[in-house]
Amino acid sequence: MLSHTQRIEAARSAVDFICGGNGDALDRPVPNCPGWTIYNAMVHVGRVGIAWRSMILASPDDPDSRARGYADAEARGPGHSPTDLASWAHSALDELEGDTERPSYFSMTGGHGTRSLWAWHASSELAVHVLDVQDALGLEPHLDDALAADAVVYACTYFLPAMRNATGRDPGAVRIEFVHEDGRIVDVVSVESSGDGSTVLRGDPTQLLLALWGRPFHDVVVEGDEAVFDAWRQLPTEAFQFGAWD
Repeated sequence: MLSHTQRIEAARSAVDFICGGNGDALDRPVPNCPGWTIYNAMVHVGRVGIAWRSMILASPDDPDSRARGYADAEARGPGHSPTDLASWAHSALDELEGDTERPSYFSMTGGHGTRSLWAWHASSELAVHVLDVQDALGLEPHLDDALAADAVVYACTYFLPAMRNATGRDPGAVRIEFVHEDGRIVDVVSVESSGDGSTVLRGDPTQLLLALWGRPFHDVVVEGDEAVFDAWRQLPTEAFQFGAWD
């Protein structure tokens, strides 16, 4: 598990990677997100930064903060530079400094959250988009093991349950086993379920993260009911459809 400071640093690094240094590849498609180019990924990062900041600054009993944030993003219109888009995301991350337990509205729980929880969300979601952009650039998608594992734990604790709530579907229980390069299982995390089906996923942290977010992956062992795993992989795109912006 990363510290609060490490998560903010990871999120800032992700923003800089996604929004900077790819100026000659803005039109390149992002295969993991149909309809996106790398520029669309930058726009996504900037716009969610505006929405995140609105929720981070709101109290837990202010669900309208999410809609206000996205309305603010929409009102800014198209055609912004990667530098501007990155600045919007960094502005949200600026609000995570200081009191880690200060309350915020957190959409993944439908209410109560903290600066600490938002930092975990930001570092985890942005890590996935780093993998998306790496793939678009023809690079082998890879994250530091500690960051990827932290993002997997976040996905199992908050992201996947939120997708389950949004879709009203409960595919079944999932057990995630992190495997060291020497083959040892070094940690375990689970998604509990009231359903009967269950599956076990075993692999390295980056590939497990890709698998859980519905991205292409390799070298992940799937045991048990594979239909449970396939159903979980579909939930993110069922809950939130990707689309091209700008």
